[in-house]
Amino acid sequence: MPANDISQQEWDALLIEHGGHLLQSWRWGEFKGRHGWLPVRIHVKTPHGAGLAQILFRKRGPISVGYCPRGPVISGDAEEVWTELRKEIDTVCKQQRAMNVIMEPDQDLGLGDSLRSYGLKPGPAHNQPGRTVMVPLEPDDVLLGQMHQKTRYSVRLASRRGVDVKVSDPHDRDAIITFYELLTDTAGRNEFAVHSREYYEDFLDVYGDDAFFVFASFEGHLCAAVIAAKFGDTGIYMYGASSTVHRGHGAAFLLQFEAMKWARDNGCSQYDLWGIPMQDPESITSESGEAIAGTKGDDWRGIYRFKTGFGGHIVNLPATLEREYLPGLPWLARKLGVMAD
Repeated sequence: MPANDISQQEWDALLIEHGGHLLQSWRWGEFKGRHGWLPVRIHVKTPHGAGLAQILFRKRGPISVGYCPRGPVISGDAEEVWTELRKEIDTVCKQQRAMNVIMEPDQDLGLGDSLRSYGLKPGPAHNQPGRTVMVPLEPDDVLLGQMHQKTRYSVRLASRRGVDVKVSDPHDRDAIITFYELLTDTAGRNEFAVHSREYYEDFLDVYGDDAFFVFASFEGHLCAAVIAAKFGDTGIYMYGASSTVHRGHGAAFLLQFEAMKWARDNGCSQYDLWGIPMQDPESITSESGEAIAGTKGDDWRGIYRFKTGFGGHIVNLPATLEREYLPGLPWLARKLGVMAD
């Protein structure tokens, strides 16, 4: 049933118990609710399992689209739980006049390959990253030891050269302004879109002390910054920005190392570096050995090497799933770009 009778604390406790992700957390729904989405939370319990789904709805005229990022979450007897969860999802989606709902599970739902028998079909490309790097948070010497040699060298180089790293209060308005200025500079240089400053302010406001800024500077010049958050036992790198100034001093490497230490010291056992290409860059080449035009292999090569350099392991997330209520119309949602974060 829609979880009208569940408090925020109860929802998040259930989600953590069943291995759920921050994007299914109560506060993520509250945050996205400030930016055009309506969150609806569903919780079902069966004799042999439980299921949770936070679906975000966005209106477009008389209809809407449904989006379930990093969900649903199912534990126990998958077939039994999905049967009940699907009924509730259908009811809610019809109430919201949804043309479809796209699901991006954080973990395999246990339904096997017979998607159509469960009322599902393969969905579009991931909106959230389809692969990520998860780093176990160990003592400093172990963290350094599991890094690639060049990454470890860069972390130590930044320390030797006097790169200053500071963790800032998430409610510090000056820090938000500074971060956003650096972010817009980064976006302009690398040609990607960013949200308004209010978007990041709202994220920090909603997550409060479970979110944090880390800034790296050298000789008074800001080099890089990240916003990270924690949910359950996981620290998550959410947003980042960097400058071309003093890039050779390794500030970005030391910055992530310090973010990992903050997450560890605040109860996390792993750190999610949030997204790498769906294929290893080296494998996305033509027969002549050149990068294939249009792939992310070339554009993301540096990101891939940077993130995998911290050690840990690559996590391949399940493919997206889609349930249609107005067949033939979901293409319109994608055409309108309403799935954009």
